Parts: sequence; structure tokens; C-alpha cells
Amino acid sequence: MSEGPAFGVTPDGFVIKGIDEILAGAQARARTMFGDDVDLSSGSALRKVLDATAWEAQDLWRALESQYYAGFVTTAQGASLDLLGTNLGLKRRQLFARGAVTVTLGGTIASGRRYVLPEGTPIDLDAAVVALRTVRHAVLDSGSVTADVDVEAVVRGPAGEVPVDSALRVVPAWLAANLRLDGATLAVANPAAVSGGDLVEADDVYRSRLLGIPRTLWTRDAVLSAVLDVEGVRDADVFDPLGGVDVSQSYFGVFAFGQRAFSRQRQAGSPYYFDVVVATRAGYDWVAAPGSGVRGVREAVLEVVRDQRPVSVFPNLVHANSVDVGVRARLVAEAGHDRDAVRGAFLDLLAGRVENLRLGRGVLFSDVLVLAREVRGVVDVQRLHLRRGPAALGGINFGGGRFGEAAELAGGENIELASDEIALFGYDSPLNDIEVVGR
Repeated sequence: MSEGPAFGVTPDGFVIKGIDEILAGAQARARTMFGDDVDLSSGSALRKVLDATAWEAQDLWRALESQYYAGFVTTAQGASLDLLGTNLGLKRRQLFARGAVTVTLGGTIASGRRYVLPEGTPIDLDAAVVALRTVRHAVLDSGSVTADVDVEAVVRGPAGEVPVDSALRVVPAWLAANLRLDGATLAVANPAAVSGGDLVEADDVYRSRLLGIPRTLWTRDAVLSAVLDVEGVRDADVFDPLGGVDVSQSYFGVFAFGQRAFSRQRQAGSPYYFDVVVATRAGYDWVAAPGSGVRGVREAVLEVVRDQRPVSVFPNLVHANSVDVGVRARLVAEAGHDRDAVRGAFLDLLAGRVENLRLGRGVLFSDVLVLAREVRGVVDVQRLHLRRGPAALGGINFGGGRFGEAAELAGGENIELASDEIALFGYDSPLNDIEVVGR
């Protein structure tokens, strides 16, 4: 007996039976029941009945296929993916409300001065609680006193939505620490509501979070996954060289706990610490200002790590050092291309690339060169040099960090970062010197 094609659940997954196989099987059963001379032509009544039932059977096969793949995180969609997430203890997150505000420069405006509001500028609501943060920078001067800036809520869900024409302002404490107005004033208005907090994250985003959930407890991966899920965390890393929370380390379990603890003598009951290095996103404070009404990232990380750590094992939280990076280059563009548009497109690509870099991951010269050549209209890239700004002095360094140094690297040289440093790119950074010339 020859083996026919396998349908349904197979080693290769679920194989759906096509409409032609379904109809051929129905016709074969009809001949067995009514004889080989039964009329199965396209105009016969029996053929029409078989055609109708075949399409219904095809719908049933499709439903069975959907039901089969709904049982796996990698293939489930919609409500089925939500059920799998419930089993894993991770719900689908709501999105941040988004919108735009109008920033107006007033008062005594200095002639020839540019007032730059960077990405992450905090905006509070009703002069009480920080509600929004900008997601793009804005440049104001005497010739351009207004600018529309995209903003995002600092909390997820409908609680972060802001009604139209709300009482908004740039947080005064932030202005005093980051921008000298010298008699100028900043007014913020939202002519349209900041909305969209009732929406939820897409299937592919939710699926990637589910696939990243550690399936074991008290491991480095479990702690890292919990920290990365905190709002405002751009990246994080856990340094645990003695195996405190990571029992998979080769030297965990080889010590005589009744005589010695880990690799050195210490008093009984003394705690063990491991380091958690956290890089924050723009607009999120590591330690919240008093009275701001918003919890700092450090406090939120401490809360989630508290549920992950074993008894007598404590985290030492370290704020990562941000290293400003920039580029000096000459881009040769074809005739007919707007030079400002070419420059802006290159900066957008570079900003997206740097934003996706993780802790300790440097900026490669080759990556920047490829990005420049991908800009529409660019035919040549000349005098390309990477620039590195000084890192802020941090409380810990794992080797390789360079403080107080701003330098332009030689052609072809990469920006190398220490394990507690993360690259930061700003559109308005003085490190950027992009010249666009015609061909």
C-alpha cells in the first residue's frame, strides 16, 4: 500500500488539505456509493452538492490549522497570543499616548541665539505632575519662535492621555538645570489631545517579549528580563561574577557553605551584592525630583529586582554613563537633491542606529559609512570621522571607560565603549559636522 500525502498534524507542522484533494475524495466516495457511471459533471445536482460541502470542509480545515498554531507563542495571534501570555504571567501592554504640542518662545529673546529643547524634555500638567516628554528636539530663535514637537506620555494606558488645551508647561526645575533662558519664556499648548493610550502593543512586539521570558528562577536572565521591562529603561546588564543569583555558573555549588562562603571568608549572615547597570531613556529621571509626582527609574528597578532576588542577595544599582557620539563628514549628492533633506535623512538613520545599540556596544565606522551611502541621492562619502564626547563621571567603571575626553577619531577608527557605557546621539549635538555638496 503506497503512502499518500500526509495532512493534519505532521512532523513538519500542520498541513492543510487543499480544495482539490477534498473534492477528489468526495467524488471518489460518491462513485463507491452510486457506481462508476454516476454523473459528476459540472452541471449535475450531485456535483453541486459535493462542491458546496467541499468548501465547507475547506473552512473546517482552515479553522483546524488556526487552532493548531494558536497553541504556540511563535505562531499564535490576537486573543490566542493573549491566552498564552496569561499562562506565562505576562500581559499585553497598553501603548503610550502620543500627540504633539506647540512650544512658543517669548519674553526677551537674545538676538542670534538658538534655544534648543532636546529629546526627552519633561512637560508637566496643571503645574503638578510630569505628564509628557518630547520625542524629538526643537530649535527656537528670534526668527522662528514657535515649533510643533511630538510628545509621548510618561505612563502607559489611558491614564497618560491629555485632553485638548490643557495647562502645560516645561518643568521649571528642568529648565533651571538644563537651559538658560535669560529673560526668555517658554509656553506650551496642545491644540489637539494626546491620545492613543487605549491601544495595545502589536502581536510581533508582544511575541518577542513572551519569547524572552526566562523559564527558570533566580538566574541572571530572570533579573535582566525584569529590569528591561521597566518603563524608561533603554538597556541593562547584570554583573554577577560569583554566581549569587545565577546558579548556572560553573563555580556555584563547589564551595563548602558551612565553612566558606563563595570564594572568600566572610561573616555568617553578611549579604551578597551583584551589580545591575541601567541605561535610561531620554526624559526619564534616574532619581525623581522631589514633588514631581513621578517615580524615578532607580526606584522602579529596585522594586522589580526585589521580587527576583534570593534571600540575602541584594542589587547594587548603577546608572550607566552616556557617551555622546557625533560625525564629521562630507556627503556628495546628485544634482536636484535638497541638501538639507539629505543631511536630515542621514541624521535620522544614524540616530536610529545609535538608539538600538546596547551597553558596551561601540559605534563602528563601517556601519556609519553604510548608512551614509544608503541615503537617497548620496553618491560619495568623504572625510568621514567619528567623534566621541566625554562620558559623565559615574560611580562605577568596569574597565575601559574614558572620562573628560572629547576627541575626533582617525579615519576608519571605531568608537569603543566600556561595559557600563552606552552611546547617545543628539541631532543638535555640536559633535555633528555634516557638509552636503553637489556633485
